[in-house]
Amino acid sequence: MKGGLIGKSGQSTLELLVAIAVITLTMSAVISVSFGNQSISVDTQLSTSAVLKARELAEIAKANARTNFSGLSSSSSNDGAYLLETVVETLSNYEKKVTSRVSWQTDPLRSQKIEFTTIVTDWITLLNEGGGGGLTGQWNNPQTAGQIDLGPGNQGNDLVIKDKTVFVAASASSSAKDDFYSIDVTNINSPVKLASINTGEGLKSFALMGNYVYAAQNDGVSQLQIVNVTNPSGPSLVTSATMQGNSNDGLSVFALDNYAYIGSESSSGAEFQIFDVTDPENPIFKGSKEIGADVNDIYVFRNRAYLATSKSDAEIIILDISNPAAPAQIGKFDGTGGAGFSVFVNGFNTFFAGIGDNFIIFDSVNLNSIVAKGSFNANGSVNDLYIRDYLAFLATSNSNSEFQAVNVTNETSPVLHSSFNFSQVGTGIIYKDNVVYISVRSNDALRIVTSQ
Repeated sequence: MKGGLIGKSGQSTLELLVAIAVITLTMSAVISVSFGNQSISVDTQLSTSAVLKARELAEIAKANARTNFSGLSSSSSNDGAYLLETVVETLSNYEKKVTSRVSWQTDPLRSQKIEFTTIVTDWITLLNEGGGGGLTGQWNNPQTAGQIDLGPGNQGNDLVIKDKTVFVAASASSSAKDDFYSIDVTNINSPVKLASINTGEGLKSFALMGNYVYAAQNDGVSQLQIVNVTNPSGPSLVTSATMQGNSNDGLSVFALDNYAYIGSESSSGAEFQIFDVTDPENPIFKGSKEIGADVNDIYVFRNRAYLATSKSDAEIIILDISNPAAPAQIGKFDGTGGAGFSVFVNGFNTFFAGIGDNFIIFDSVNLNSIVAKGSFNANGSVNDLYIRDYLAFLATSNSNSEFQAVNVTNETSPVLHSSFNFSQVGTGIIYKDNVVYISVRSNDALRIVTSQ
C-alpha cells in the first residue's frame, strides 16, 4: 500500500511539474506575443504619423510654390524622432520636382522612411508669358526663318504674339502711315501680312491680354491705345486713355489681370500710371507713381511692377502694386553704364535686365540690397529681352549682332551662345514654341529665328 501511495504521489508531482512547465511556456509565449504586438503597434503609430507629416510637407511646398515659385528650395528639420526633408529639383523655369520625405529609426538596425513626390508648375508665370513649349534643337547654330517688310520709312518698335499671329508696333516718318500690323506666322518661313491700321502718331510698345493689344503711343495725349484683335484680319482701335497730368510720349506698357500699366518719357507729371481695364473699352485711371525719369520698360510679376528707367541713381525700380491706387517703391538698383532699357521677371528671387550695353542677372532676395549676380556685355544697348530655359534672348543695338542668345546656365557667368546680324537695331523680342520673333528698326520690321 505504501508503495502504491508513493507511486501516485510521484506521478502527481510529475504532472505538477509538467503543468508548471506548460504554464511557464504559455506565459512566455503570451509575453512574447504581447511584446510583439506592442512593437507592431509602435511601428504602426510611427508610420501613420510619418505619412501625415509627409503629406503636410507636400502641401506646404505646393502652397509656397503658388506664392513664391522661384523661392521654393530644399530644406530639412527635426521633429522629435523624425527627420523631415523637402528635396527640390529644378526641371525648368516653370517646373520643379518636390520630394517630401520623413525618416526615423525604430531601433538601431531598422531605418524607416515615407516619401511623396510631386511636380509643381508655375502656371501663373507660364500663362502670363505665353511662351508655349521649351527649347529644342541646336540654338548654338540658329537659323533665320522668314521676315517681312512693312514698307519704306516704317520701322518695328515692339511685338506680341497670339496663337499664330504676331502684332507689330511700328512708327514711320509720317503719322498718316499705318502703325499697327497683324502678321500670320503659321508658316514661319513665309509670314504673311493680314492687316494694318493707323492709330495715330506711331506706337512704341505692346502688351497682350485676352483679345486686346494695349499700346503705348508716341504722343502726349492718348498715350494708352487699346486695339481689339479678336479677328486678326480686322483689328480695330476701340478706345484710348490719356495719362493724368502728363503730356509726354508713351514709352512702355504692360497688361495683366485686368490692369494696364503705362510708362512715359520724363514728365512734370507721374511717368508710371495704372488703368483698370476690366472693361477694355472703358479704361479707368486707378493710380500713379512719380519716377522723375523715362520709364523705358515695365514688367509686372504678381504684386510687383519692375521698371527700367533712365534715372541716374535707380535704373531699376521695383514697386508694390497690391494697392493699384497707391503704388509704393520697395526696391531699386543703382547701376553704371547707361539707362535701364529692358526688364524680365520670372520669380521674386531673381530677375533680368538690360542696363546700357549690359545684360544683368539680379539677386533680389533682399529688396533693400539688390545685387548683380552676373553680367554680359552685349556691346550695344539691350533694348529688350526674353528668358526661356537656359537662354536669354536679347534684341540689341550691336551693329554686328542685333540678335543675341546668351547662355544663363551659370547665372554668375552668362556667356554668348549664338547671334545674328540684322540690317538695323533690334527693338523688341518675343518667344513662342522654340521660335524667336524680333522687331527691327528697318523696313524688314519682323525677323524670325529658330534653332538648327
